[in-house]
Amino acid sequence: MLSRIGESLFWIGRYIERADDQARVLSVYLEHNTETDSDTFGVDLCRSMGASVSTDAGPEEAWALLGTEADSNQSMVTALGNCRDSARRAREILSMSTWEAINRAYRMTSSGRLTLLRPSLACREVQDRCAMIIGTLHATMPRDQAWHFLMLGRYIERIDMMSRIIYSTVVAPTIPTHRHLVLQSCGAQQSFVRTRGREDSLVAAVDFLLRDRLTPRSIYFCLTGALDSLQALDPEPLRSGFDGDTQRILGSLRAKIEYMQTNESLENLGELMQQVQESGAQATQALTARYFEGALPAEWHER
Repeated sequence: MLSRIGESLFWIGRYIERADDQARVLSVYLEHNTETDSDTFGVDLCRSMGASVSTDAGPEEAWALLGTEADSNQSMVTALGNCRDSARRAREILSMSTWEAINRAYRMTSSGRLTLLRPSLACREVQDRCAMIIGTLHATMPRDQAWHFLMLGRYIERIDMMSRIIYSTVVAPTIPTHRHLVLQSCGAQQSFVRTRGREDSLVAAVDFLLRDRLTPRSIYFCLTGALDSLQALDPEPLRSGFDGDTQRILGSLRAKIEYMQTNESLENLGELMQQVQESGAQATQALTARYFEGALPAEWHER
């Protein structure tokens, strides 16, 4: 596979995951702000996502930076626009239905339609568009190298987004956060209630988001999926060690999370979430060095 195709698919996965997770956490923030009349969550969320915001910023500024502002690298509009740019570089790999789904999402956001909707409806619109793209990809792509580059992008981006959301909802606030806010922001509320609903505590919620082996929203699950895709891209591993740094970085992080004690989940959580973000960035650099160095120069809008 051409390196530019692999890189484009990797970033398609990252950008579509970013837009989807951004829409989910913003919808929770908007509902939380309405109920509590507090802007602290919005400021903490913007900062955890890498957006510069003042301490007295209101919900309008948070919504613009993370939602509808085309000049903001952290907004849903920018993520879908970058996803479409990446898809243009991989047109020969994507099915026609996938390209149409991505293009429709891009045109919806670039036309300014989101600014005409209520923020909650705009978030739902973005989530629906992302679900259509993801569903089309799952239904039309063969499970070959292209698929695994796409999934690597999604898993690494989800790991990064989950760590940022957990930080903004658990670590940053000065007032203790209810577990429902954390779980809803990460899209894991129903899964938690079905499996561990009797454990009504923030410790249980954080442990679930970190280490549950079956929920696709947990960091452990995403790390396992990323390692499986790396194994598929390199089916003949060395007898000892790894040929590339990506597996070592992600594998070390997975082992640390898997074998930590349950009561450790809230101890030094800020440092752990920072390590997760750094590991994702390092894994991306290692992937680029190994697979994408021959790609055509492109300006990626990374955080």
